[in-house]
Amino acid sequence: MEQHKLTIDINEATIDQLRDHHFALFGLHAIATSASGAPTIWLSAHYLERHMELSWTETFSMYTSRKMAHAPSTKVVATHNYPAPLGSVLTVSGNDGAGIVTPGGPAGHMEIDNTGRTELSAGLCIHDSHGMYQPVGVFDLVDVDLFQPVPKVAFFFSPIPHMAGEIATRSLGPGVLLDYQMARNGSLSIEYDIHNGWAVENRPYARAIKANEPLNPLLLIRSSALQALAMQRQRITSR
Repeated sequence: MEQHKLTIDINEATIDQLRDHHFALFGLHAIATSASGAPTIWLSAHYLERHMELSWTETFSMYTSRKMAHAPSTKVVATHNYPAPLGSVLTVSGNDGAGIVTPGGPAGHMEIDNTGRTELSAGLCIHDSHGMYQPVGVFDLVDVDLFQPVPKVAFFFSPIPHMAGEIATRSLGPGVLLDYQMARNGSLSIEYDIHNGWAVENRPYARAIKANEPLNPLLLIRSSALQALAMQRQRITSR
C-alpha cells in the first residue's frame, strides 16, 4: 500500500476568491483497463486553506453495480464492494453483482469475472483522502475485466457542486495531471493562482489540463495488452 501526498500552496487573494465563490477541490485517478468505461470523481476537499495538504493510501477494492450508461454527472452507486489486494479475482455469479474474491489473478492487477447472464457495471475503488473507498471509473462488465492502477491523478478547483462517484468525461475547469511515478517518497507539491492557473512550469511531473478537455484519453488507458490478457483469462475461466 503506497502512501501519496499532495501539497498545494495558494496565495491569499486566490484563497479569498475560492472561498467566496464556494470552490472545492476535486481529484480523478487514472487507471489502465481492458474494458470500456468512463472516469469518475474520486476525491473531494471542500475546506480550502492557503497551504493545503492531502494524503491517501493506495488501498483497493472491486465493486459491482447495476448496468448503467456512461452519461456525465451520473452517480455511480456500488451494489457490492470487495476490499482486496492487487492480484485478486472477483468472480461474480449473482445477477445483482454478488461474488467471491480469491487470489490467483495477474500480478499487479485486479480481475473481475462475470459468470452470470446479466450485464453489469463494475470497477476499482481506491481510498480517498478521507479513507473511504471511492470508484475510479465505471466500466461495462460482460465477461472478464482487468484493471491496473496508474499513479496519476487529475485535480481541479470548481464552484459547481460535484460528488465522489460522479461520472466526469470532461475536465471540471483548468486542471493539472500529476504523475506520482516521478514523486520522491510519494509526495508532490504545486502552486495554484486563480488568474494564472496551476504552476506547471519546471515541474516535469505536472501537465496542464485545459477547460472542457476530454478526460478519457488522460485517465482511462485502454491497453491492448490487457485486452489480450482478458481474452486469455476468459478462456481459462470458461473451461
